[in-house]
Amino acid sequence: MKFKEIVSVSGISGLKRIIGQRVDGLILADLDDTNRRFFSNRINMFSPLENISIYTEDDSVPLLDVFIEMKNQFETNPPVDHTSDSATLRSYLEKILPSFDHEKVQISDIKKLIKWFHLLDPLAVLVKEEESETEKKPIEAAVEESIAEMSEEAKPTKKKGKN
Repeated sequence: MKFKEIVSVSGISGLKRIIGQRVDGLILADLDDTNRRFFSNRINMFSPLENISIYTEDDSVPLLDVFIEMKNQFETNPPVDHTSDSATLRSYLEKILPSFDHEKVQISDIKKLIKWFHLLDPLAVLVKEEESETEKKPIEAAVEESIAEMSEEAKPTKKKGKN
C-alpha cells in the first residue's frame, strides 16, 4: 500500500484505500482490506491524502511531510490523545510544525491529523516515494532529447518520381 492510494471520504469515518476507479466513483477498501465497496462521486467527495496540506504562516506543508516529522519526533514528542483540550493539541502541533497558521488550522483538523497518524503509522506508508528515473533526469537532457525528436520529425521525406 502506498500513501497516494489513501483517501478521506466525506461523511465516512476513517480512511480508505483506492482499489479501482469507475467513471461515476471509486471502489474503496478499508485500510485492513476487509471491506470493499463502491462509493459514488455524486454522493461523496474524495480527498486523496497526498493533496492535503497544513497551512503555515508562509505557505503550506504537505500532509506526508507533517506525518514524517511526527514519526521522527515520536520518541521525544509522542502524539497527544486526540480528545485532549485545545491548548494541548495546539501545543503539540506547534512542536511538530512551529510555523502552522493558528487561524486557519482548526482544532478538528489537528484531531484528524492525530487520528490519521495512528491509523497510518503501523501500515508503514509514511515514507516518501523514490523519484522515478524520468524525474531524476536533468532538465537539460530532457530538452535536448525533445529537440532531437522534433528535428527528426521535421526532416523532409524523399518522394519517388518518374525517371
